[in-house]
Amino acid sequence: MSLLIAIFNLLRILLLGIFCTIFYPLLKNKSVYLFLYFSGPSFIKLGQALATRPDLVGQQLSNILANFQDKLKPFPNNKVRKIINNEFKNFNEIFIDFNYNAAASASIAQVHKAQLKNRDYVAVKILRPNIQKIVKRDIKTLEFIIKIVKFFSPFFSRSLNDINQVLKDTAKSELNLLKEASYALRLKNDLSHISGFYVPKIYLEYSCEKILVSEWIDGIPFSDKEMIRSSKFDKKEIAKNLVISYFTQVYSNGFFHADMHPGNLFLMKNGNIAVVDFGIMGEIDKKLRLSIAEIFIAFLNKDYKKVAQIHIDCGLVDKTVNVFDLALSCQKIGEKIVDVSVKEISLASLLTSLITMTHDYQMSTKPELLLLQKTLLLVEGVGVMIDEDLNIWDLARPWVKEWAKKNIGFDAKIRDALINFFENIKDIIKNN
Repeated sequence: MSLLIAIFNLLRILLLGIFCTIFYPLLKNKSVYLFLYFSGPSFIKLGQALATRPDLVGQQLSNILANFQDKLKPFPNNKVRKIINNEFKNFNEIFIDFNYNAAASASIAQVHKAQLKNRDYVAVKILRPNIQKIVKRDIKTLEFIIKIVKFFSPFFSRSLNDINQVLKDTAKSELNLLKEASYALRLKNDLSHISGFYVPKIYLEYSCEKILVSEWIDGIPFSDKEMIRSSKFDKKEIAKNLVISYFTQVYSNGFFHADMHPGNLFLMKNGNIAVVDFGIMGEIDKKLRLSIAEIFIAFLNKDYKKVAQIHIDCGLVDKTVNVFDLALSCQKIGEKIVDVSVKEISLASLLTSLITMTHDYQMSTKPELLLLQKTLLLVEGVGVMIDEDLNIWDLARPWVKEWAKKNIGFDAKIRDALINFFENIKDIIKNN
């Protein structure tokens, strides 16, 4: 039955694609929006990411796709009431006010403003009806497409399989709001010492699998570009706070918000950035974090043999790959940006090129690396939107220098080796 559903959905998408292609001369970029909108939540997620990259898709298409971030059609109020009544048996004891008109609506869920008995204003996030079945359908459809594509292009098939694996992994948290609540609490704790970046309070006692209750954030959504640009706060400082929060999440903690599109970011009244929607989070172990950092540093130093060796050592390519052949592939990527100054290099584009290269060596990409790639694209896109002269390296250089000293230097590696040694000894003693 699931295969039949996947086949039917694939035919539906193909017909939709033909329809939008036919009407493209008349509708222009609107046809791209309509194709993604009617294809399903997974395609809408793609549109959200593309909306932050006017440098890739053009400013006009970027503006149209920005509607995916928080302006999708909400589901009817009667369905909201039904879900609320089913989940909150003591509704009147919890809320003194509840706005059944959605304040924001996205592909997986929508948000309503409410007030608790203690007078706190909260955001009540509610999953869309039947969204589990719809996302499952999208995943099955992609699996079916992968089987077909494999006969024609093993490379493209592996790329689609990587995307599908990310969809499967993120669906587990996006479709269970209790998991999202736990992720939000963890991120809030991780970033409690970071200035200029805020994670809202979570009301775990009122949350369940279908509903998440969190602190209401008063602020300007980053999707409102004009309001952000006309705000009184220093745009360079805002961009700096965004970049530093990203580096802290990824490299200090290895746990990061992987869906930082403009609809999930707000400029608060005190000038801080608030982030919401914790359904898609990435986690990356220390070994891979260090490897990626060393790859970037070696690449920017044009030490392509070292870039290749790190790829082999950390398992991004097979250990049987010839290091000199791989170094040549890295150099080909480097030659494309040889005349570009370090400060102008897009880390996201560089990481994308390196991921594409690993596919050439018959390797599937780690899901956490794909989420990191997506997050880099989003952070760079939002950062440039705030400050057109954004120099991500100038902002991050002091932070990266200190982090590298603590984590990549010889002393740090000796320290980590000793820690691992004693942990292994403890495990041996414990097991015996």
